[in-house]
Amino acid sequence: MSSVRLNLEFAPQARNASLPALALFAFSVLWFSAIALYAAKAVYENSRRQQDLSALEGARYVALSPPLTRPTRSDPAELARVQFVRLTSRNLAAPWADLLSALETAPSNVALLSVEPSAAKRTVSLIAEAAGPVEMIKYLQALQSDPRLSNVVLVSHQVQLQAPGTPIRFQLRAAWGESP
Repeated sequence: MSSVRLNLEFAPQARNASLPALALFAFSVLWFSAIALYAAKAVYENSRRQQDLSALEGARYVALSPPLTRPTRSDPAELARVQFVRLTSRNLAAPWADLLSALETAPSNVALLSVEPSAAKRTVSLIAEAAGPVEMIKYLQALQSDPRLSNVVLVSHQVQLQAPGTPIRFQLRAAWGESP
């Protein structure tokens, strides 16, 4: 029996890579690696320089910033400005919306004539007018039951004999917000 060699070449035109083609491929891989290494080194140097600049700017900021100690001499004008800023800050931080909402949502036919809040004391003084004593008491009870107000008290009341219908003018005082 003779042995016949069977050649199964599925790509007959394919040639093996030549030596110059392999050399060119190796050179390309080396060139790409060198460029990637150079780029990585540049990124590292850039980040290191950025950190150095940040450290220098931080040191310069600390050196240029004023000391945190209080001045030895107190300027009366500066103290007055500081007190004004504190008072304004306290007034702006007060929950005005809650206070006004509490006064507006009280169901009644009472006319508010004056609302005088004190942010420092967290109190409000009201002058109002009602058609009669029943309306005045209902308004007082409505404000007393509102959780946003506390210590709601009737300070004074007076019947207005000269006004038509003889309404009752009364004054209330209430605390609001968190106590100082």
